[in-house]
Parts: sequence; structure tokens; C-alpha cells
Amino acid sequence: MDAGHRKKAPKLTSAVEVEEEAAQGSTCGSQEICMDPELWSFFPEDLVDRVLAWLPLPSIFRLRAVCRAWNTMTHSSSFIDLCARIPSSKDAWILIFANRGCRVVSAYIPTENKWHNIPLSFLPFDISDVTVSGGLLVFRLHEANGGSSVCVCNPVTSSWRKLPPMLGGWRDGLLGLVVDKQSRSYKIIVRSNITPVYNHGAVLRTEVYDSTTNLWIRTNGLEDGITTGHAYCNGVLYFMTWETRSGVYGVFAYNVEQGTWSKVHVPIPDFMTCPHVVECQGRLLMVGGFGSCDVRRPHFVTEGICVWELRHPTRDWVVVQNMPEGLFKELLKNSSLLSFNCVGHADRIFLSNRKSPSLIVIFDCAHNTWQRVESCITHDLHPMYSWFSYYPRLAAVL
Repeated sequence: MDAGHRKKAPKLTSAVEVEEEAAQGSTCGSQEICMDPELWSFFPEDLVDRVLAWLPLPSIFRLRAVCRAWNTMTHSSSFIDLCARIPSSKDAWILIFANRGCRVVSAYIPTENKWHNIPLSFLPFDISDVTVSGGLLVFRLHEANGGSSVCVCNPVTSSWRKLPPMLGGWRDGLLGLVVDKQSRSYKIIVRSNITPVYNHGAVLRTEVYDSTTNLWIRTNGLEDGITTGHAYCNGVLYFMTWETRSGVYGVFAYNVEQGTWSKVHVPIPDFMTCPHVVECQGRLLMVGGFGSCDVRRPHFVTEGICVWELRHPTRDWVVVQNMPEGLFKELLKNSSLLSFNCVGHADRIFLSNRKSPSLIVIFDCAHNTWQRVESCITHDLHPMYSWFSYYPRLAAVL
């Protein structure tokens, strides 16, 4: 096809204007590059998607509003395949599910220090038990008949699907997701119960869904307990668990490839409150409150927050650093329980007040430094709100 018969691309200058306004908030000046609309209107249409696929994801969201043609193009499978072949950014977002019905998720982009709201109105209404890994989100769908299903979705493409039925019944308190970036496959780990013959009580099992086979398999179970978070590190899912029988915290490890559970026989530090396990650049860390026992009060008194690292040679939790006292008091002010949420994110740890996350405290594991960031959420939340480290991917496969 010669140049005289080429189709004009949809107003390329509009996208440029969108990007310039977003980045600089001004019109063209002497130091800015102004593109000739007459010249760029003849840019080959079959090359437009190849150029736009290199844009960062927030820019793709903005250009969808330029025109209907670009909105359709950026949702197409061919464009998503193009994005998959381009080296992706390693920038991750922090997702906060502040809305109890999971209709909207707030996304914090650390590299831009900006907040965005991602609508989840395309999902069914009655969902819970959300977890995130890579570019995927997994949740539990409560069915009208009283049962439940496990579903997976990609928030940035507004797509989701229901997985095949589990082998047993859903058991609250444990849900893990592991994504293989190379094969673009994933595994979902849940706890289920099987009611044996003669109804002598439920038998706990672990079920694993493998996206490569589209099947659930059953492995050995884990003792009943309340999990307070998990971290995936070097092929193993670590769960911080409150052991209901002994009344103490413990760490359990699930080897994803072998399908086996084991207890991490490393004592938890004394007077620990609100512990979390997180992964940062291949290191397994624990973040928790520490304090002392006050005979005048029925519970431990939380006096600070500390970061520990599990050192495998010595099989011990080693102190990395304590949060500065001023930040600790600011983070947990007006919190009667002195509890917080925590998530590992690349080489940083993000912490927030479990009730009102108006302030986020960030610990840089590489440099052992602390900083504070104001949140876009200023109102109190349900104490069980959740947040995750999330790598947005248009090409994340369901």
C-alpha cells in the first residue's frame, strides 16, 4: 500500500496532548516538542499499536479516553499480546481494598507517588477472601445456593472467570496465590474440609489449583488455626498462624512443588503482637509489635514495631531495625488495639494503621531507612481490610 492510500491513524496528537497535560500541565512552550498534526496524521495505522504498547500502564488508561478506536484497540487480544512481548516495568503498585464490598480498589504507585482508583464493578457482588499475586486477583464468590466458588480476574483488563469446583468445601482462613512469570501460569492454594463417613468431624485438607491443567488436586492438611498473612519466598509459601490449640503464634511453610506442609521451628520473639511475614528481594522478614507485660493491664503493652529477618544458618529471627518512636506513635495514634497492616513490596515494606490508613510508613530494606506517605484514604475502614503488592499486567492470563 503506497503512502497516498494509507489510512489515517486516529488523532495521534490527542494522545500527545493527554501525556503532556498529565506530565506538565501546560501548553507547548519553547522547550517542548510540538508535533505537526498534518504530518503525524499519515502515520501508518498498523504501527500505532506497536508504539502505544510501550507506554506505561497509567498512560494506556488515559489514552483509552482519547477516542473509541483506541479504547477498542487497547482492549484487543492483539494489543495485549504486543504488550506481553515488550519488556515490562518492574514497578509494582500497592492495592488497598478499602471498600468492604470490593467494588473499588485504591492503587498507590510509589514511583509516581500518586493514587488511582480502579473500579471493580465488573465483578459479582457477593465476594470475599481476596488475594493478589503478579497481575492476578483471586477471590471467593458466594453462590446463591449457599456454596462458594473460587474465581480469578485481571483488574486492568476487567476480565474474570470462575474456576472448576473444588474437591471439598471451602474452609475459611487460608488462601494463597503463586504466579510463574516465565510460563505465565499460576497456582492457588486453599484450605478445604471433607466430612468423613459417620460425620465424626471435618478433615482438613489443602487443595491446589493448577492453571496449566485446569484441575484441583488434594494434598495433606494443616492444623486448624487463624492465618494472619502469608509471603512467597524461594518456592515456599509462609503463613503466620495463630495456633488455636496452643494459643501462640507460629510460622508454617507450604512447599508449592512438593505439596507438603512443615512448621518453621524457630521461636517467635517474646511479647510479640500483630506479627506479619513478608518477602523482600528473596529475604523472609517478620514485622511485628513488641512490648512488655504490664501487671496493671490484661494484655501486653505494645511499645514499638520491629523488623526481623529469618537467618537460615542459625535458625533464628535476627533484628533488622526498629521503627523510630515518633513514626510508631504517629502510625498507631487513636488505635486502641495498636494493630497494623503490613505488606512486602520489592525491597520495601509498607505499614498502615489497621483502622485508619491515612498514613503509610515505608521501610527501605536495602538502606534501612524509614519514610512516611500520606494516603488518599482519610476515613476509618473495616478492621479486616486488606492490601497487597501488585504488578499490573495487561497480559496476565486467566
